[in-house]
Order: sequence, then structure tokens, then C-alpha cells
Amino acid sequence: MADLPDSAVDEGDVGEDDAAPINDSAQWQATVKRVSRAVVVIKTTGVRSFDTESAGSAYATGFVVDAARGLILTNRHVLRPGPVVAEAVFQNREEVPLRALYCDPVHDFAFFRFDPALLRFHTLAEVPLAPDAAQVGLEVRIVGNDSGEKLSILSATLARLDRDAPKYSGKGYNDFNTFYLQAASGTKGGSSGSPVIDAKGRAVGLNAGSKTKGTAAYYLPLQRVERALNLLRDACPRREQRNGARDGGQDPRDSNLTPGAEEWLSVDIPRGTLQTTFAYKGFDECRRLGLRVDTEAALREAQGGAADGTGGTGALVVEDTTPGGPGEGALEVGDVLVKIGGEFVTNFVTLEETLDDNVSTTLEVVVERGGEEVNLRIAPGNLHDATPSGFLEVCGGVVHPLSYQQARNFQLPVGSVYVAEPGYVLGLAGLSKHAIVTSLNNVPTPDVDAFARAYAGLEEGSRVRLQYFVHAERHRTKTGLLHFNSRWYPPAAFYHRSWRTGRWERTLLTIPDEPNEPDAKKRRKAGDSREGDEEGNDDDDAPAVVPVVEAGSTSESNGTRAEGVARAVEPSLCIVQVDIATVALADGVYSRSFEGSGAVIHHDPSTGLGLVVVDRNTVPIASCDILVSFAAFPCEIGGKVEYLHPTHNFAVVSYDAGALPRRARESIRPIAFAPPDSVPPSRGDEVVLVGLSAQLRPMARVSAVTDATSVAAIPSADIPRFRAVNEEVITLDMDFGYNFGGVLTDFEARMVALWASYAKPVNGEVRDMVRGLPVAPVIDARDEVLRWRREGKRGAGSVRLLDAEFDVLQLAKASDHGVPHEWVERLMRADPVRRQALTVASVVADTGAAASLKGGDVVLTAGGEPAVSFRGVERAVRACAPAQPLHLRVLRKGEVVDVTCELSEEWCAGTGRLLHWAGAQLQPTHRPVAELGFRPTDPSTGAPLDVFISRWYHGSPAQRYGLYALNWVASVNGIPTPTLDAFVDATKALEDGAFVRLKLIALNARPKVLTVKLDLHYWPTWELRRTTDGTNEWERVLL
Repeated sequence: MADLPDSAVDEGDVGEDDAAPINDSAQWQATVKRVSRAVVVIKTTGVRSFDTESAGSAYATGFVVDAARGLILTNRHVLRPGPVVAEAVFQNREEVPLRALYCDPVHDFAFFRFDPALLRFHTLAEVPLAPDAAQVGLEVRIVGNDSGEKLSILSATLARLDRDAPKYSGKGYNDFNTFYLQAASGTKGGSSGSPVIDAKGRAVGLNAGSKTKGTAAYYLPLQRVERALNLLRDACPRREQRNGARDGGQDPRDSNLTPGAEEWLSVDIPRGTLQTTFAYKGFDECRRLGLRVDTEAALREAQGGAADGTGGTGALVVEDTTPGGPGEGALEVGDVLVKIGGEFVTNFVTLEETLDDNVSTTLEVVVERGGEEVNLRIAPGNLHDATPSGFLEVCGGVVHPLSYQQARNFQLPVGSVYVAEPGYVLGLAGLSKHAIVTSLNNVPTPDVDAFARAYAGLEEGSRVRLQYFVHAERHRTKTGLLHFNSRWYPPAAFYHRSWRTGRWERTLLTIPDEPNEPDAKKRRKAGDSREGDEEGNDDDDAPAVVPVVEAGSTSESNGTRAEGVARAVEPSLCIVQVDIATVALADGVYSRSFEGSGAVIHHDPSTGLGLVVVDRNTVPIASCDILVSFAAFPCEIGGKVEYLHPTHNFAVVSYDAGALPRRARESIRPIAFAPPDSVPPSRGDEVVLVGLSAQLRPMARVSAVTDATSVAAIPSADIPRFRAVNEEVITLDMDFGYNFGGVLTDFEARMVALWASYAKPVNGEVRDMVRGLPVAPVIDARDEVLRWRREGKRGAGSVRLLDAEFDVLQLAKASDHGVPHEWVERLMRADPVRRQALTVASVVADTGAAASLKGGDVVLTAGGEPAVSFRGVERAVRACAPAQPLHLRVLRKGEVVDVTCELSEEWCAGTGRLLHWAGAQLQPTHRPVAELGFRPTDPSTGAPLDVFISRWYHGSPAQRYGLYALNWVASVNGIPTPTLDAFVDATKALEDGAFVRLKLIALNARPKVLTVKLDLHYWPTWELRRTTDGTNEWERVLL
């Protein structure tokens, strides 16, 4: 369809007698059939949050209004004011890509363009616009995509032509300064952008929305739409200039048009504004506002008023003005508009025609204010200047000038620094959507350029003040601390809209050269803050006085044993804050910020190594930012994940002990552990629970152990993530609540357990509980980390595991499961306190345990010793020599059998690679997924699949095409992808806009094939990976 024939462009039978009614059902059928060829389903994706809209995908409707040029009319909220990717699907299921062409700053209409030559089988039609044909009582049809249907046709009768513009949201898009048409029609989601046609097939309105609690629908009148369409026709490139027949312009069927061109011509659609909202009020209300009788008579006559009440019945009244706009200081709320430029202005169409034709031209404006005529001189502003056409993307956040839309909503000046999406860095500073930034690093930011200059001058790791306010509390300036940490995200960049290409082009934010300052005055990087080490601070360098409490003592200053223990433990306590960038949320983590108590278990300023133990509900993954605050001395420092136990609820975090201030280095002490040969706490023993308040003050309480062998019993979550497996914990008779962590100590101030937080899924929600984790595995982990450091390794350690999850079987019920009586007695003698056996609840997929053990097996011995506790099985595993299997004796189906189980080496560094492709996050299969007992394999090699989708992002191709989490990618375009490297090799040559065929396998083993269209412009392929140079850092690599 390179040259579209005239017969393919159906404009309907538009004759001179347009007012003649057509009620013939056959005529309606023919009209709808013809119009339906012009109606398309629009699949639209806003790739970034911008202005009033959030990133996301949706279905809507549009219709062709110029077939030769490939112009489609739809709603503004469909095209979106920000960057958008869209396709149109015609009724014969042909799909063509769309490019944004124009979006009105105020009214709810917009235009896409497409290349008609891409249609091979569809006979294209177009719908002509007839704005003046709308009249009360007119029978219409709404033809569109309603609630996801392919085609929906609804009938209605126009009931009003002067309905107030609908108000959708106090924080989002609203149309104003226009009438709407209203009818009784139950349109629903997906019908936005549908044509409202009369029996002649002409569009008399544009469907915009409906009342959610009723059957009323409202349609945008088309006067301003028709004007914009006529101007946009001139934007289509031509092979040669040729005069046409339409209004002295171009012929819409000109074969020399090239609608498929990459760039169109620039077209100016003048839009004037007073930044003032008007409302149409009846004359009765206008009189109460002070409208004089003679002025009312003149206004009635200007509207064609008659004695029978026909004609105009009201006038335009100022409802509000935007601060800083052309109307502020001149117009006042309640003013009745009489004339502009010497002409009566009594409706919105005339108002906008006057303003659009006189941008930046001073006009005489006459209003009546409290019964007095007031003459004003006002120059309309350019509405496009009050509408942002670019944004600054910073660490997942979107910042741009405050638009007229939002300025009107919030009663703020246009152009302020508006946060459309806070992202990572701004979000951690406390900013939310719709915030207004007033200063950064003590530099005022009246506009985005000032904000960009201040942001570009920040040094990686620096912490600076940021001031802002939210519109609901505009008179209260808030202060946040911005920690500039950009390693997880692409460099900051501007995006600028081009209507010529329909895309937003990216330009990196230039970082200015560092000023030549003395080193002592330069901002320090995170982890290199050593307050008190500067020259002249000798007083701060004085050694700290650390209270020393003798074991078991009760000093007069403390008063209680708990207080004495708290004073002794305080130098070892800390608060660990963890923040995770959205692009680094691996392993099914359910939140982006965590905080918990930790304990220093190693502190050596001479080597620079400090270690903190904390629960994994606080440090769930390795790809995170960590900040450690100490109780011993008021300071904080960045940390790194050194050790994540794969089955126990604790992590080990390192910090640079040598980079701390001197007083902190001397004040902090590693906590003491109870000797390995000491008797662990048992039921009835008293222990001291010590933790920190939010103000880093120690709190302590003496509690009694109610159960020292309780099972944590954390069930699997719907989204697999870390959970403690095979873990015995300590419960107390009292504690400080579910959100309080710390340590359990004896009265010698020696740590016997970590008072840890556990995330327990309950009915789809996450509930925290706290229990005591015995210190034995913590001591093992500390020793392993120190050994790795002595050997020059970092983040490369592993633990040997028996990959099975056990349930506890009470010996009283053992005989019911077929356990012989002699084995019951033997297990009872081995541990008269627990009185239990272990049964296999599940095995980890694709492991030695999966090959050797069966669900329901009762484990009698492990390594020759009775298996009565989780810790006993762990000791048996540790006793095995490298590459040596573990010998087990189990009861299976009533028979005692000996099995040999291969052990696995599980890395303790956590997931170290995240691949971002098409807006989906791919990673190696993490252990909690394999713990479910299923892991698909490559049919050609038998190797387990290791490309797992753990997240997807709004506004991405992944969301658009359903590439969702909890699936393995088995192949790309028929090429097997068992590993991330194989996936990268299979996709690296694919071009932007290419369709990719993926075979997926879900957690329930169900295969699925879907196609994804790549968008490398807005969603390039890149990955986060841990470096292999021994620094344990993360790097972002663009592939």
C-alpha cells in the first residue's frame, strides 16, 4: 500500500443536508461496518513516569482520521505526555508500530502516526470530523475496544453539550476550559479514544471516560481537535511540493506524501493561555457575583439569546489562577469575563480561539468584578512553554519542570523542580511522588537546570542536604539527607522529546570538573569519614573511656544485673541499615529497605577489618547498600556483605575499621562469645536480652528461656526468597516485641544467641517474629571469613550442606510411622530432652539429596550417630572429608535402609549477577527456588536451567508482553539458554524493534511460548555483577 488509492479512504456520505435524521438500521449497520475499518486497538506503554502519568502498559482505542498520512486520533491520557511506545492493531489483526505526533497540553486528545504502507491486507478507512454536527437528541454510536474486547459498539443519545469537564484526580490529569458532551452510555476501560459517530459515519465527539458509579459517559467536542488535525497535515513529508485542494493546503490523498519517513516536519500548533481556569456559570449566579443587568443583556445577545430561553444562559467566570501565570495579579476569582480584544467571549471555543491566535500579544480584557467594569491588559503565554518536554533521570528517579497541569492542581508556579518518580537516591532522602525540590547541597534549585548543575557536582558517596516540600504541606519545608550512590544505575541523563521522530532522545548530564581545593576540604567518599583525625582536633582524639563491668557484678550506678550486662555489651552493638536499589532486588526480596540490630564480632583497626553479625531479615541479599551505626561512638560507616548463610538466618557484614574516627576505633569492641565447651542455654535458664533503641541507646531485660530447642518452621513464600531451614531457636518468656533485635547473653556478658528477626509469610503477608539463634554457626562463619582473609580470598567461601529440609517427628508418634521400638529407645537415649526424630520434608532439586532421599524418610543416623537434631546432622556433614558423601540410615516404607548422599558446596556470597533484558531481571536460580523441589533441565544436555526471571519493571517490554517473574527461560528463537552466558550470546545480535520468541517454563513445570518486541532505546541490555578483583564491589556493565 505504498500509494493508497482513493477507494481505500472512506470518508462517508457527507452531504449538504447534514441535519436530516437517519434512523434506518441498515444505514447504521453500513456506517458501523465502514467506520470499524478505521478503528484500532492501541497497545500503549509509558516507559517512564512523567507529569501526571506513571509508567505502565494499557489498552485503548483510536481511529484513523487521515488515511493517506497515517494519522490516528486518541486521548491524551492514552498517548501520555511522556515517552511512549505503542502499536495499533486493526480489525483484521494486522499490527503496525505507532509514533507519537502531538499531545495537547490541556485537552484530552492526541495524535499518533503510522506508515500505511505497512498494511498488506487491510482496506484502510478514515473517519471525518464533524464537530458542529453534535446536538442534543442526536443518536450516536461509540465504536471501540471496550474492556479488552476486539470490537465493541454501544449506542447512546446526546443529552448535553455543555457538561463541565470531568475531574479525574487531584494529583493527576484533568481537562478544563472546555465543555463536554454527555450521554447515557456505559463505556468502560479500553474504550478511551473511541469515535462517537453519527449515522453518516462522522465523528461528533471523542470518547474520554465515564462515571464509575453510573451510566453517564462524556465525550470531548472536536472543534480544537479539528484545528490541530489541519495543522498536523502539514507535518507529513513530501517527495515534492504540490498544492492541493483542501483549504489551499495539501491534498490528503497526495501520492507524493511519505508518511513512513523517520522524521516528519516541524509544525507549530499555537496554544495560548492565561493560566486561568474558567467555569461556565448561569446568569442567576453571575448576578449574585455582581453582573450588571445591561452587561447580562449584552452577553445574552452575543449568544443569540431569545425570549423563549434558547441561546446562551450564562457567562465564563474565573475559578482560579495559577501562581506566576499571565492572569495572576490581574484576574481574580469571581470575575465575570465579558470581552477579550474588543469581542464578547461567552464560550470556551471563542476563548481558546482568541488566546491561540494571540500568543504573547497584549490584549484588552474586560471583566466585571463586584458590579464594576474592570479593564485589564494581559498578554497570553505560550501553553507549550508551560508544558515540560524533557526530564532528568537520576538513579531511577524522574525530575522535570512542574507542568501547568500539576501547577494548577497544586496551586504552585510552573517550572518548579517536580519529582515524577523518586527512584533510589531521591527516595532514600525521603522524597515521594509529587514532591517539589527547593535546594540541593545548600544550593537553591528554582528550576531543573539549577538542580542538574547541583546534582552534577555531587561526588560519589557524598551525603548532602536536600530540601523539599509536598503540595499538601507546601508551607512546611522538609530536609532530607541525600546519599549520592549511583553505582546501581546508568549515569544521570536528560531526555528530550522530539515530535519529529516521536521519540525522546537521551543526553548525558555533564559532570563539571572538580575545583582545585586542598585535599582536606574535599568531600569524602563513603567509608572514608574520619572525623577527629584532622589536625587541630586533639581533644577529639583522646582515648575513649569504656565502662568495664566485671562478670556477674552489680554496680551501684547500674542497679541491676541487666543494666550491668547492657553497659558491658553496649560497645559491641550497632544498627545496620540496608537499602536496595530497585534494579538490584534479587532473590525475591519483598522490600527495598531494612533495619536491624547487629553485634560486632571482630574489630581490628590495624588490618582495617571489622565484622558484624546480623540476621538475614535485615541483610537478605548481597546486592545492597549497607550503613552501620555504632552504639560505642556516634558515627556510621558503609559496609559490605561478606557472608550469607544459605540456610541459617544470619549474615556477616564487613566494614573498614581503620577508616573510623579514632575514638570510635578505640571504643568499639567485639562481643565475647560463650566458650565452645560451655553448656548452651536450656529451658528455665535466665539470659539477658540486650538491644538498641532507635536512638542507639541500650535496652536490657532479664528473661527466662521457655524452649531452647524450638523449630523456626518458616514456610515457603509465594515468591521464593530466603528462609531459615533446619533451624532450632530459643524462645523467651518475654521480649521487647517483634521489631526489636539484639543479642542474648549470659550474666558474664557473653553472647549465647543472636536475637534475630524472621520473616514469616502468613496469608500472603509478611509478619516478623523474633527468636534466638544459637551462636555456634555464627562462630563458624566468623572463623571462616577470617581464614579466607588470611588466605587472601574474599567472598569466595562455601559451606557443605545436606540438601534436605527436615520435619520433627515426636517419638511418641514414631511407632505410627513404622519406626521400630528399638530405634525409638536408641533415639530417646541419644537426646532425652528433645525426644524427636527427623523426617525428610523435601529435597533441593538437582542435588545429591534429591537422588538419595525420599519425602517421608525417617532419618535414624547421620555419619553413624543418632540423628535427633538439626545441629547434629550439621556436625555429621562437617565431619565428612572433602568430596566424601554422608552415610545415612533411614526408615523408608517400613524398612531400615542405608543410603549414601552426595553433599553440595553452597556459596556464601549470595547472587552475584543480575542481567537486565527488555525490562526483565534475569539471574541464576537461587536456592529458595530449588528448595521447592523442581528445576527444569535442558532437554538436549540434561543440564539444569539457570536463567530465572526474578523481576520485571513497569513500562518495559517485559510488562507489555507478559514476560513475568517466576519463569525460567529455556530458549531464545529456538536456541537453548541453560546459562546467563548462553542467553547473552543468543540475544546480543538482536536489533532494536526485533521480535524475540522465548520458551518459558514456570514453577509449576508448565511450558509457555511468548514473543517480546525489543526496545533497546529505552530499555537497553545491561547487567550488575560482582567484581572478581577481590574488592567485593559491584559494577554495572552495558552489554
